[in-house]
Amino acid sequence: NTSTMTRFAGSAAAPSAYLLTLSIIAVVVALSISPSAAFTSSSCRRCVVKTNARASSISIATAALPKLDQDTISAIENAKQQINQAISTTDKGRSNNLSSTQRSQIASQLAHLESLCPLSEPARNPLMEGPWIVLYTDAPPPSNGQLGPFKGVAKQVIDLQKGTYKNELYVGGSGIDEDENAWLGAVLEATWKEWDGVYLDNDEDEDVSVMTVSASTTSSGSSNNNNIDHGATTWRVDFVSLTLSIFQLPIFTQKFKEGTARTWKMTYLDGDTRIVRAGKTGRGEDDWIFYMRRGVSE
Repeated sequence: NTSTMTRFAGSAAAPSAYLLTLSIIAVVVALSISPSAAFTSSSCRRCVVKTNARASSISIATAALPKLDQDTISAIENAKQQINQAISTTDKGRSNNLSSTQRSQIASQLAHLESLCPLSEPARNPLMEGPWIVLYTDAPPPSNGQLGPFKGVAKQVIDLQKGTYKNELYVGGSGIDEDENAWLGAVLEATWKEWDGVYLDNDEDEDVSVMTVSASTTSSGSSNNNNIDHGATTWRVDFVSLTLSIFQLPIFTQKFKEGTARTWKMTYLDGDTRIVRAGKTGRGEDDWIFYMRRGVSE
């Protein structure tokens, strides 16, 4: 069986088993340290970030969303309410008590919201900018916010100007986003660009995890319909590095092999909600779905 950290890092440049063991030992040792001595974040500084983030998201939403009629607005609000109610007892999709019937129902509700997407080119919209918190996913660990036996929050932070993003995982955090003063954290840094419709083939790892498993594009890779503007909805994301931290102190960083990539298809986007179907090749059958709300802090 593939270890949790190997899944997180992918088949390229994955930490060896002994590094994972050392990491878990370090976690246990760190737990004996007084948290007040290890935390370095300032609560005042966080307040400033949160205030700025709220103001920024409001201004972006006003500028980037088209005017919708009242019937559409009501349909979207109702769809979100049904989804939020359905996922409220699922532990972000990680619950062992979640039945296949429940998953199918949630999948149907998410598909309905996707059909109401107010944007024709969501991947190019400025609403993509900033932090996003995963509320539900059908993806396996660690993409679902679980690292080994530890459950936390999964977060994405997108920088449109730089063409970068971060997949972040926090355990034991506080605050609205549950990412403040977390005792355990993992950050995957990556770049993105518009997907050209060429499938990401030659997957070397059958143990699939959205954030992690390697997939490379080659000149011989099969292509999707070239008449479709794939970049309007979909990004190719290329992984750069993975860093594991305890009490905000990095304990190691791994670099990914060039070409370690995924596709992100943005199927719904508005001012406070986003749905992404992330896949290892770009083919619909290997997608995992992520339902997210806009985060508060970067």
